[in-house]
Amino acid sequence: MPSKGNNRNYGLDFLKGLAACFVVFMHVRFPGFYGDHLSSLGRFAVPVFFMTSGYFAFGATKEKTLKSIKRTSVYLIIAYLIAFLSLFIISGFSLGRLWQLIDQKILNVNHFLRFVFLADSRISGVAWFLWSLLLCYVLKYFLGTKLRYIAYIGLFVRVAGSIQYPFLHLTIPVNTPWVTGIPFFIIGELLNENKEWVDRSVSSALAAVVAVTGFLIMLTSFFYPSLFWFIGTLLLSPALFVLFSRMDIKYNAMCLLGSVYAFFIYIVHPLVMHVYDAFRPSPSIAELWLRPWIVLFITILLAVTYYGIKGLILKKKTK
Repeated sequence: MPSKGNNRNYGLDFLKGLAACFVVFMHVRFPGFYGDHLSSLGRFAVPVFFMTSGYFAFGATKEKTLKSIKRTSVYLIIAYLIAFLSLFIISGFSLGRLWQLIDQKILNVNHFLRFVFLADSRISGVAWFLWSLLLCYVLKYFLGTKLRYIAYIGLFVRVAGSIQYPFLHLTIPVNTPWVTGIPFFIIGELLNENKEWVDRSVSSALAAVVAVTGFLIMLTSFFYPSLFWFIGTLLLSPALFVLFSRMDIKYNAMCLLGSVYAFFIYIVHPLVMHVYDAFRPSPSIAELWLRPWIVLFITILLAVTYYGIKGLILKKKTK
């Protein structure tokens, strides 16, 4: 998987930009049949973010891993601040109603434990990814390559649990560090460690066949939702990672989206969605088709504005 120019792989940046768009389309869904299937396909996106983080974490020094821990912690704090603002909007801009929501749903031991161990947050839906990623870096810092054993156990539990799920009527938590975050983080790390073998043994044609197979399995996931979704993702996300890493892509707007704006889009789009819904509570069918694009466009516009202002401030400081 060779890098493209300036030791940066623009193909992976492009894939991350695409994944950021699909995250928005999962949360701000298109209506009907197409919205359901697009949302199902979009589940490849977050595993791609874990894999990319794991890929570049391979061989990192403890100092670099510590920087990743600090950076992800900042993202998590910002996500929570934005989430509280979203709760304020949902509560009808009422401080009293906001406190009632916090007191009833958030300030209890059960919620705290579910967040710490399962990344299940009633405050911020997107926080599960950031908390899981933070745990990946923290455990990587202390355990090193031994983290892989946790990933292998997580994969086994996920598959075994998915098989038993319809028969035992259990709820298998999917969005957790243990069965999604750490396993895909380690898959990314293994892709980097074995990139010469991957380049030699896995042709682009084979990777494309695996990606299509994973995509088709995900489309039929309604037959056996938990297991089919996971197997489809397990095939599609790494195959897309391999394919895009080999593409000779010149730096473009989608690469910018993935390399600079991806975390911003992930953290801020729920706020944009809630503001939009507050002002447009009963959209028409035509507007429901436009709504995901509008939320994505506004979020990108905010990202451009934020980084533009940040760039101007940095320029003034360096003068």
